[in-house]
Amino acid sequence: MVGQQNRLKGARAFFTMMMYFVCGFISWYASAQPNTINSDTNSNLNTDTDIKSSADSKFVVISPSDDHRSLVNSKLFLSKPDNTITTAQQALRAFNGGEFIENTANRVSFGFTEEVLWAVLPIQADTTRDCGLSSVIEIDNAWLDVVDIFFISGNEIVRQESLGDTEAISGRTYNARMPSVSYVFPTGDTFVVFRLMSQDPMTIPVYLSSESATNSVMLENAYFYGFLYGALLILLVYNLVLYTYLRERRYLLYSCYLLAFTAFNFTYTGHGYWWLWGEMPSVQQWLMPTLMLCYITAGVTFTIEFLNVKKYLPSLFAKRKFIYAGLLALAVVMLAYGSQQFAIMSQLVILTTLSLWMLLIGVMCYKNGNVLAAFFVPAIVLGTGGATVSSLATWGVVPYSQWAFRGIELGMLLEMSLLSVSLGFNFKEVYKARLSAEFTSRIDPLTNLYNRRAFTQLVYPIWELGVRKKQRMSIVLIDLDWFKQINDEFGHDAGDAVLELVAKTIKARVRSSDLVFRWGGEEFLLFLPDTSVSDAKALAENLRLSVKEVTSEFITTVTTSIGVAAFSAQESGDTKIEGLIKVADEALYVAKQNGRNCVVVG
Repeated sequence: MVGQQNRLKGARAFFTMMMYFVCGFISWYASAQPNTINSDTNSNLNTDTDIKSSADSKFVVISPSDDHRSLVNSKLFLSKPDNTITTAQQALRAFNGGEFIENTANRVSFGFTEEVLWAVLPIQADTTRDCGLSSVIEIDNAWLDVVDIFFISGNEIVRQESLGDTEAISGRTYNARMPSVSYVFPTGDTFVVFRLMSQDPMTIPVYLSSESATNSVMLENAYFYGFLYGALLILLVYNLVLYTYLRERRYLLYSCYLLAFTAFNFTYTGHGYWWLWGEMPSVQQWLMPTLMLCYITAGVTFTIEFLNVKKYLPSLFAKRKFIYAGLLALAVVMLAYGSQQFAIMSQLVILTTLSLWMLLIGVMCYKNGNVLAAFFVPAIVLGTGGATVSSLATWGVVPYSQWAFRGIELGMLLEMSLLSVSLGFNFKEVYKARLSAEFTSRIDPLTNLYNRRAFTQLVYPIWELGVRKKQRMSIVLIDLDWFKQINDEFGHDAGDAVLELVAKTIKARVRSSDLVFRWGGEEFLLFLPDTSVSDAKALAENLRLSVKEVTSEFITTVTTSIGVAAFSAQESGDTKIEGLIKVADEALYVAKQNGRNCVVVG
């Protein structure tokens, strides 16, 4: 067990070092992705663009000044829900006709909607440069289905980009995780028209920034997600190692929970589409609801196992099959109905319910005495709190910000870190319990002496070393005379009391290096390292007299028959300890034959 603990400590140290390496590598890889821009725009890049709004017009004014990134949703003009617009030119005409509503509330999220949302961002480039001003327009949401962006100057569409995840990522001219486009704005007025559709929540944070500001934000995101995925990967592998050593299902299920969340997050943040399956839009469309269902299922399974619901909430454990059947039914309905929007909406409801359910189950298990629930409840509060902030930001209840939008990731990172601490605490408790069980399994509960099971573990190593170093060793076998008569006359409780008293007497009169075992019912064995036969015989005589003296004050005088055997390297013969025990046992038999209450040396 000690060797296992050392191996686990080594594994913990190794994976801690690996965590820094993996986080750094992922961050470097993410930040090293090049920003390739279409050939018609990459010749006139400007890195010092100031974004500001004109006080006396509807235009967002950009000029070659300060360099920063701004959320410009408050400067968007939005179409009405019942619009009949089908083209960008129609949208611009409706805008010029005053049919668009200015987004003065800085609205970012529009919930679930099947309507096409049209938006117009009027931009005025305040510059005398012939080359114009280069800026990046980014919609900071990777799950939108249709993102068509039109640049209109002089009532003509100068450029069009299709950036939604229903389009292959190879068609994008700007290599970025989020739908983004770089455009060189000529002096004067440009109208940026957006056409947006999604079966997922319609969240459209629109940013306008310079190239350098965009690259700076991309680097920050790379380090953030590099740390997030690196940390989750290390926690995943570490708990798989713990499962390999301990074979406890909770470590395996926690690893599955980690994997499900990481895969789900990797998909809805756009990393998977950007790096792996960018040429398969249909995969992107259905992976998010599929992985969300996997995440929900993993959360339910892990909660039941982690909190040991079988012990602390047996009534819930008996109904677990109905819970799993309900999740399976949801998957079947999703597949049969074939609506991505229905799948997402239903699972968001279930995900919210699941968080409250996990919290309730944790509180109930804690009240029923589950120590691990003391870690589980605050962990779920952190995860649920982060997810709630993200949901409120997505739905527009709280002001939108990138950190609010990332709340679920920060919350889950804190949640899973705390759960990992609790599993580490559980490992410590399991280790202590195993040590205690191992120690208890070697101890006779009545006399508190070692039992026969402990003999092999404790004596054999000392014996082999003594034989190798040619040391003297002795065995003393002690048997209580007429012990059955004590049980018959005074009862088994009295017999047990005698055995306890004899054990204490023997223990008090031997050296700390001597090992004392309860060998049988009323038989005791002493293993005496570095002890000659004469010393062993003297100790046996002392014990015989001591037992007789102390027991005479109890019920009746108890005498002992004792057999002694010693090993000497100078003598030829059997060098196995079983042979020495047999010699002592034969000497004990002779002591019985000689009238008991005596010591015989074999």
